[in-house]
Amino acid sequence: MEQAERVNIVIDKDTRVERAYEKYGWLILAVSAIFGIGAAAVIAAPSYYVLTDPLYRDFYPVIIAWGAVLVGFNIFALVLTLIPFRGGERWAWYTLWMMPLLWLSLFALAPDLPLYLAFAVITAAGLLLPYRRFFSGSA
Repeated sequence: MEQAERVNIVIDKDTRVERAYEKYGWLILAVSAIFGIGAAAVIAAPSYYVLTDPLYRDFYPVIIAWGAVLVGFNIFALVLTLIPFRGGERWAWYTLWMMPLLWLSLFALAPDLPLYLAFAVITAAGLLLPYRRFFSGSA
């Protein structure tokens, strides 16, 4: 039998092993942005009841504009999550804090929908889990 070769692995002291929650924390942000796109699409396309009710007829252009802005914001957040955030760029981490702030502002506008608050907390967790990836000493 041949003796197995020994391999010496040298690990640089600045290199650290990335944990799974740090490596895949971006998934939480991507799912939040996809849910945001879906919710904004529902807002941008109000039901027939809203279109025919005289109470809401004056607000219809505002509702469509608000939905379109939210669709655009969430597409922007999704692209930011998938490209620079996954690449470890620190500015993307700061910029994506707009997502939990958006969910919190929606909760402030509609406090009877606690799902907005839950999305804000989950999205903030998605940003805090990979914190060491963006702010470690080796960066």
